[in-house]
Amino acid sequence: MPCGALPKHTAASFAPVGRVANLLVAQHYTRRKHREEENVKALALGIVADDLSGAAECASHALVRVSRSTVVLSASSSGLAPASGHRPETRAAGGADDPIVVLTVDTDSRRLPHAAAVRAVRAAAARVTTAPVVVKKVDSLLRGHIAAEVAALAEELQRTPVVAVANPALERVVVDGVLHVGGTPLHHTDLWAVEPTPAPDRVAAALHPLATVLVPHTTVLRGVEAVTAALDEAARTGFVAVCDAVTDADLDVVHAAAVAASAGQDGRTLLVGSGALADAAVRALPPAPRRGPGTAGGENDHAPSEGHGAETTGAMRPVGSVRSMLLVLGSRAPGLPDQLERLSAARSAHTVLLQPDRLLTDPGAVCVELAQHSREAVVVVALDPAAPADSSRSRALTESLAAAVSPVLDHFDAAFLSGGETARAVLDRLDVPVLDVVAEVETGTVVSRRPGGRLVVTRPGSFGDPASLVRVVEHLLGPTTVPPQAPHAPQHRTSSTTTAPRATPGATTEENS
Repeated sequence: MPCGALPKHTAASFAPVGRVANLLVAQHYTRRKHREEENVKALALGIVADDLSGAAECASHALVRVSRSTVVLSASSSGLAPASGHRPETRAAGGADDPIVVLTVDTDSRRLPHAAAVRAVRAAAARVTTAPVVVKKVDSLLRGHIAAEVAALAEELQRTPVVAVANPALERVVVDGVLHVGGTPLHHTDLWAVEPTPAPDRVAAALHPLATVLVPHTTVLRGVEAVTAALDEAARTGFVAVCDAVTDADLDVVHAAAVAASAGQDGRTLLVGSGALADAAVRALPPAPRRGPGTAGGENDHAPSEGHGAETTGAMRPVGSVRSMLLVLGSRAPGLPDQLERLSAARSAHTVLLQPDRLLTDPGAVCVELAQHSREAVVVVALDPAAPADSSRSRALTESLAAAVSPVLDHFDAAFLSGGETARAVLDRLDVPVLDVVAEVETGTVVSRRPGGRLVVTRPGSFGDPASLVRVVEHLLGPTTVPPQAPHAPQHRTSSTTTAPRATPGATTEENS
């Protein structure tokens, strides 16, 4: 008898069980397929972002309209069926079987070589192809492979893009086709100081070689009908429309006009802009029935018109179940020394400041050191702000930091990952395919759940006022029981910022987002 074969007299008795099992499997497959089809129909908005912190922020703002918002970390992720939104292993804040109305895909392509970035965007297109409105979220300072990624997404989706890159909440507006930051044209600032090329002098230059036409602010002020006519003419003549905008109301007009213009064609819209344009698309969605506030944050009913950049700290509530957290600071933004000083004064925390050479040479030794402190409530690991900066090593430092912290991340109930590139490098090493967004607890500071339930907090590396780390820790762990201490005089006093008005020498592209 062959190994593993059943005797003839026992084979018959197994047959009914096999038929029942096959029937159950078939029923399960049918139910799953039905849920996936419903999710395909339900997907109303797709967002394709080129870095994780921006993707998470866009996804969190969607919670003003929907009960479930998910970020896919990989276009090849097996945790989420293409274009469906069904994900069997991750708990969602709004309910595991809630259809996904808004889906955000992080291509992690801002740092990639040109060809790899294009491939990542083409793969991401399959995730959002059924959404009637897709937003290509780009950096509000026009960094990254904007022209190539927009062209690739437009080709894959067979849609004509409409561009409006303004982010009024961050004082980044577009007038006469020129991006201004705090009233100064982008190309007259030093915000591209760490970039290999000069800043574009016009939005159209960032989109070259795509043929563009300007929709000036005077047209936007005339309202939806006027902008729709301009978009119709641009599409008819084969140009990509670049729209001026100085307020969120302007972005609402651009969104409405783009939807109206596409309705006269195939009803499928492609918008290109910052997170503020994604917010405009969210504001246009009908509100979903509420099942209760997010698990890790306050109520998500703050006014959507003020959602982007609005502080939500007043709604912060401790999670309660979190007893320990690891803070990984992948940026050396100017405000970090003050943030670390405030945190050490407010509560007991073990801080590991890394010398770049040590981290690059032996990340395993750093991992061992962190593991020795995994029983402590708060552990912080950061690059030493006093260490010399070398922009040519920034990517290598990010990967070494991820190699050092990822093996110990699950020793803690929660992780705070500062810098989208750092966060993505860490989560990729843990094979995290998706994040369920719970809440934005401060501007750009987003709490999500990994598969399995552990919390991860992401934030752009340049964000945060001096007390921001204290607030994040208290949000997750609850108020401190350690008496506050008088802060020590910092060795390197620098000004802090929430919007990164100046580039940080030696920082990665993403860290100045």
